[in-house]
Amino acid sequence: MRISIAIASSGKRFVHRSLVVRGNAAAVSPSFSLCWRRAFAGKSSYDYREILRNGLSDIKLDDAVDLFREMVKSRPFPSIIEFSKLLSSIAKMKKFDVVISLGEQMQQLGVSHDIFTYSIFVNCFCRCSQISLALAVLGKMIKLGYEPDLVTLNSILHGFCHSNRISDAVALVDQMVEMGYQPNTVTFTTLIHGLFLHNKASEAVALVDRMVANQIWLHTVQLLMESVKEVILIWL
Repeated sequence: MRISIAIASSGKRFVHRSLVVRGNAAAVSPSFSLCWRRAFAGKSSYDYREILRNGLSDIKLDDAVDLFREMVKSRPFPSIIEFSKLLSSIAKMKKFDVVISLGEQMQQLGVSHDIFTYSIFVNCFCRCSQISLALAVLGKMIKLGYEPDLVTLNSILHGFCHSNRISDAVALVDQMVEMGYQPNTVTFTTLIHGLFLHNKASEAVALVDRMVANQIWLHTVQLLMESVKEVILIWL
């Protein structure tokens, strides 16, 4: 699937700038910088593995893009699991447009995506308020035989709520239950927050009542109540 050029454009600009000018070394944490210098000292096409083995919790965005560059230069290509680790780290930085841009580059290079990278892209499109593109990725996942997990569906729910598609959000939760998914605290917190966000407090209260009436969801309701109280306090 061709990822939208319009959505990925800002990410592409950052990636291009990073590939032309290396990130400021002073901005890199000492532990990660040492690991980076050691890993790339020999310029081996497999050195990226040491970076991944040592973890990406301290990596900066410039260095993450540089690491991606080394990975796509490697032959054979790294596994999709290794690409997923890097994309997930960048997504945690909330650089969703960069993730989308790198995903497009992977596709252009012939790197096949799997359920994990597709799920990452669904989340990134939702966080960029591009629910139609997120749904397109979800549709391709299902067409390829991948079954989305609860995390992916919660991302879609978030996208609906923040795109003012509340009726679609409520319908999605109903459909999730019909399909055998067990909505969790994130599911209901997201939906209730969305209802309050769009001035639908009565619907939010009705949802909580409905959850209490359903014994299957009782434990979830108990876990959720503190979060609901916080949401209500925000809107009082």
